[in-house]
Amino acid sequence: MADVDDLLTRLAQGLADASDPEQPLPDRLCHAAATLLECDGGAITLAYTHVERVTLCATDDTALIIEEAQDVMGQGPGHDAFTTGTYARFDLLDVDGPDPRWPLLESDTLTALAPVVVHALPMGPRGEHVIGVMTLYQDGVDREIDLDSALVVARVVAAALVADGPTVDEAGHGPWAERAEVHQATGMVVAQLGIPERDALALLRAHAYSHDQSVGQSAHAVVNRELTFSANPDQEIEST
Repeated sequence: MADVDDLLTRLAQGLADASDPEQPLPDRLCHAAATLLECDGGAITLAYTHVERVTLCATDDTALIIEEAQDVMGQGPGHDAFTTGTYARFDLLDVDGPDPRWPLLESDTLTALAPVVVHALPMGPRGEHVIGVMTLYQDGVDREIDLDSALVVARVVAAALVADGPTVDEAGHGPWAERAEVHQATGMVVAQLGIPERDALALLRAHAYSHDQSVGQSAHAVVNRELTFSANPDQEIEST
């Protein structure tokens, strides 16, 4: 079983270590997730099979080519992950013939990337209400990913990007006292990690989602020093 708090700490550290803090949050979250899961890059696409589909970010040209090929062909591991709510893997090899699961997913541009392993991870609460897909890739053959951790990371990244379920009481909503406490907690996380305010709020949202509670409750724990996001990679989130 993946340690959610440990993964959140490491994801937070990835945000704190971002080389360009001015990059949009989805880009930095995707970079941090790829690094955390020992992948070479990736992309985040919302509403994968819908007309309103949008790719929020791609870490590099390889990730973008993988996303664009699936969009054009209308099939691939990302489509399957979105429609089924389960993980899908695609081993792109420099061999004759397409993958029989996705016979249209074949092009010279895509084949030129081979060999590469593509991991499509549904973004949503345990396969329900999937809002998008995080697609990560690893160069080479026979590459593996810690699937339990990857699925948790995909879910908490989704929560960091989109207020959903128990996280709807974020900053700007709820009673005045709760709003004030969220604001105070956000400032404390900024001080702990040296990250922008929007990133700190995203981490509070992700923590709240992963513990099935409101952002206000997570903020209260931060203010009371029951919850600490640390920039020290050897120190886990302390939670009681």
